[in-house]
Amino acid sequence: MNDQDIELGSGKFQSTFDVKGFLFRIIGNWYLLLLCVIIAISIAYYINLRTQRLYSLDTLISIKEEQNPFFTSSMSLTFNWGGASDKVETIKTILSSREHNDRVVRLKQTYIHYLNKGRFRMEDIHTKAPFVIDIDETAFQILNVPIKIVFDSDNTFYLSYAYENEAKPFGLRYADEKKTMLLDFKNKFKKKYSVGETISESFFHGVIRKRDSEIKKGKAYYFKFTAINSEINKFRNLKINLEVKGASMLRLRLVGTNRDILADYLNATVDVLKKNQLEQKNQFATNTLNFIKEQLEGVSDSLKKNELQLKEYRQNNKIFDLTLKGGDLNSLIHGLEDEQLLSQSKKAYLNLLRDYLLDRNDYSNLPAPGTAGIDDPNILLNVNQIVQRSVARDQLRKKAKADEYFNQVDREIDALKNVLLENINSAKAKIDLDLASIEGRLERASYEFNKLPVEEQELYNIQRKYQLSQSSYNMLLEKQNEARLVQAANVSDIKVIDEAKNLGQSPLTPNGSKNYMVAILGGILVPLVVILFVTLFDTKIHSPQEIERFTNVPILGVIGHSQLDTNLVVFEKSKSAISESFRSVRSSLQYFFRTETNVAEEEHNCQTIMTTSSISGEGKTFFSINLASVFSLGNKKTVLVGLDLRKPKIFGDFNLKNDVGAVNYLIGQKTLDEVIEKTAYENLDVITSGPLPPNPSELLIGEKMSQMMKELKARYDVVILDTAPMGLVADSLELIKYVDLTLYIVRYNYSKKEMLGLVNEKNKKGELGAGGIVLNDYTNKSKYGYGYGYGYGYGYGYGNYGNGYHDKEPRNGIFDKLLKKLKRKG
Repeated sequence: MNDQDIELGSGKFQSTFDVKGFLFRIIGNWYLLLLCVIIAISIAYYINLRTQRLYSLDTLISIKEEQNPFFTSSMSLTFNWGGASDKVETIKTILSSREHNDRVVRLKQTYIHYLNKGRFRMEDIHTKAPFVIDIDETAFQILNVPIKIVFDSDNTFYLSYAYENEAKPFGLRYADEKKTMLLDFKNKFKKKYSVGETISESFFHGVIRKRDSEIKKGKAYYFKFTAINSEINKFRNLKINLEVKGASMLRLRLVGTNRDILADYLNATVDVLKKNQLEQKNQFATNTLNFIKEQLEGVSDSLKKNELQLKEYRQNNKIFDLTLKGGDLNSLIHGLEDEQLLSQSKKAYLNLLRDYLLDRNDYSNLPAPGTAGIDDPNILLNVNQIVQRSVARDQLRKKAKADEYFNQVDREIDALKNVLLENINSAKAKIDLDLASIEGRLERASYEFNKLPVEEQELYNIQRKYQLSQSSYNMLLEKQNEARLVQAANVSDIKVIDEAKNLGQSPLTPNGSKNYMVAILGGILVPLVVILFVTLFDTKIHSPQEIERFTNVPILGVIGHSQLDTNLVVFEKSKSAISESFRSVRSSLQYFFRTETNVAEEEHNCQTIMTTSSISGEGKTFFSINLASVFSLGNKKTVLVGLDLRKPKIFGDFNLKNDVGAVNYLIGQKTLDEVIEKTAYENLDVITSGPLPPNPSELLIGEKMSQMMKELKARYDVVILDTAPMGLVADSLELIKYVDLTLYIVRYNYSKKEMLGLVNEKNKKGELGAGGIVLNDYTNKSKYGYGYGYGYGYGYGYGNYGNGYHDKEPRNGIFDKLLKKLKRKG
């Protein structure tokens, strides 16, 4: 902190932040820091113990286009989702969709919770439960009410619950997710059942079976049912991130309270994704197989009919051997008819494809062009891309809500459809030319064929029909086998690199070590901040060094704290450290008198000392009494004059009355001899203040005051005036002219630093006269960073250096101090 000028009235003094004092204050309050750290660690321990633990598990998958090793260009049955980047985004959307998570939740039955009563809460123990539940999904199961199960033997158990709410609970039928209130539900239930027995109660319908794990008899387990939607929402917080930017690898991360459940769910969601992706990849082949199946049914009927007709005609006409020429013509016509059938099949497929494109909006069920023998690469590619985009759009329908996304996909499909329609028209034109050529050649062959005998012609016609049906049937079977081979050989593009496992991962929350570190730091910082603020806003004086910083008035001595109930410390404990401190002050004053006393006063050899302070309670009377005592013990004839006319004190310690005193002399009622009182101690007299006057300031400036001081200086070696506080009244200022030295009493941990501004102001104006400051009631506590010893008139302290020289003073404990305060109040 920068130095600041703090102004009090017209006086100023400089304040600086005492770093050393702050550090020693910290050291002195070490127990407070230790206590706060212990409390903070205890709180952290409680938080770590009570907070529900959350764990994070993850799995790593790669997305790579796996080509079918049995792919043939003629079949064109492979399915591509549009490249790695599109596929990654699609998979991310699928993993977050409700439909996908509904499959996983139902597969793993995460809506059935196996519970164990922990120290603070019910804990989900998952597969560690010694039993498993098979529920009837067509019946209603109670929601969110724990059902207690206790095995009393290996094959029997008790089911029970206690429901305390007034409202009836709800039940859920998992088959259709219908929810209803269980009106016939009872608030309490307990019944015995056998393992494997079908249970049909209002709250539960199903069978409880044993696992392989050992059953603990008498131990209470619980199970509970939750809604499908709540489970889906719980697991839809799956975090999906690219493992490496630009790479087709996804890190799936899930947070929950049970590591086994998290691992099972993550692995299940990947399995469901792989199965779903493979189904989509095989959809083209599935569509083709369905199309071929329909075609086979018709061709099979024709083949059977033609075969029967051929057999009957041969038997009825007894024709078994045919001419060579007829065989050649029949083979030629049969070949041309095969070509004609293939071209007509292609044309029929193209007409079907055109009508499909013009009449529908969903193109995901298109069969492969290869089933009709179409090998045009443009048609194959465009059909494949239309199916791809249509399937992707259907998959994202339930997730994406922005119309802009669907509009973009629809525009892409429309563009492909327009190109495909042009390809269809071009292909049909080519097929029409091929058909015209085939029909011309077929017509010429038929002309030659008609020259054969009628019976032979009829047989060849029936035989060609049979062969044509058989050829179509064989082609369809071949295409079917190819489609099945492609379907069976397809592999998923999803590959698990690192599956989710329970490896005893540390919890995310609470972070025990972090909480303890925060607790330790907080336990240290909080008291440090408190100490800092106390230091910053502490206006009291705690050391001689602080006095030196705030004023140029010299320090003449430091007086320690007294443990005695009396103010007569010097007389009662003459060998105590406090007594020595007063002797040290006396020595300092003697040196001061030798350098400061004027020549006129040296003839009388009388030392006059005035004690004052800023406010009441700073110990000036205590100091005055003991300073007078130490002078008297030094064979100095000493008189202690009580001139605090507003609040007299000095009489009680000497067992004197305050009926007659300085006031009586000043108003002319008594002579000086009548107000001087002898004490029980040699060389020490006392003049009490006397009764309270209405005008104390006027009495002190009168002629009688001057006369009294003159007489006292003539009679005594030392005159000590105990005066009123300078910071409260101006009485003491009127007496400065009568004294050689003014002692300004400052009390440790009581007097405020701002009051030293008054000393500076008076000293600057010359109103303080010659004198100095005495620090009273000082306690050598390390928390303030200062001791008192050599250099301030106190040669011996309380430590080891004083052993053998001073009497040990009593050290009162907390109860002794409390008892002392109670006695004082009493």
